[in-house]
Amino acid sequence: MKFRRKPIIYPVIDADQYKPGMEDGFEIRYQDLKKPHYTWEFQCSFNAVPVQVPFINTFQGKKFIRNDDWVVEYDNGRKTLIHDKEFNTTYEKVEYHEELDA
Repeated sequence: MKFRRKPIIYPVIDADQYKPGMEDGFEIRYQDLKKPHYTWEFQCSFNAVPVQVPFINTFQGKKFIRNDDWVVEYDNGRKTLIHDKEFNTTYEKVEYHEELDA
């Protein structure tokens, strides 16, 4: 026999692409000039320079924000980050409807 997963109806979420001011704080981290998408807590190479990295506090702990990340807030107030590519393949924009607020 063959089976197919039933479609899952996801709740509507509030999400905004990161803009300065949405972070919970900044932390000094070290960024290797050869790998600009990664930061470290400690200076691990001579190429690493200190940078201020924005973060938000999530239920999973501190999450560091990249410029193209989406900040998602769920109904229960929890926040998380989703990378742009994953967000655009997983979510679609919903126009306002009264039944969505019910």
